[in-house]
Amino acid sequence: MKRFYTVLFICFLSATSLLSQMYISTNLREDYNWNPKMEEWKFVSSDDEELTFFEFNADFTMFTHTTPSITSSYLVKETLYDEESDQYEFDVVSDVGNKYLCILDLEQDNIRFIGNIGESNSWLVRHSIKKLWLEEE
Repeated sequence: MKRFYTVLFICFLSATSLLSQMYISTNLREDYNWNPKMEEWKFVSSDDEELTFFEFNADFTMFTHTTPSITSSYLVKETLYDEESDQYEFDVVSDVGNKYLCILDLEQDNIRFIGNIGESNSWLVRHSIKKLWLEEE
């Protein structure tokens, strides 16, 4: 229910042109590899020490992801919102030119990155959301 109010608030801000930055802190990282024979994600590892931080600009056109070892920036090329599953899908390009699908899943409280989309060596990194909040610019 908390996520519903967050999304409602984001929609309200967009409608009234009061733009806010969005921040997300995470408290768990899980890694998966795609198994093409089984057509499912195979769990590889998890790390509850991998605390990370996302900062989205007010227009949702860029964000940064800070981990204990590196800070990466991403340019959002396309955004889709799936109301039924309460998730945003972003086609992004990293600051070193890598392309990913980034999924912000408000219902499941996670943010996922998928690389090598559609290839047999596709991978997924899922970060569990600890807290999500907005601040006016």
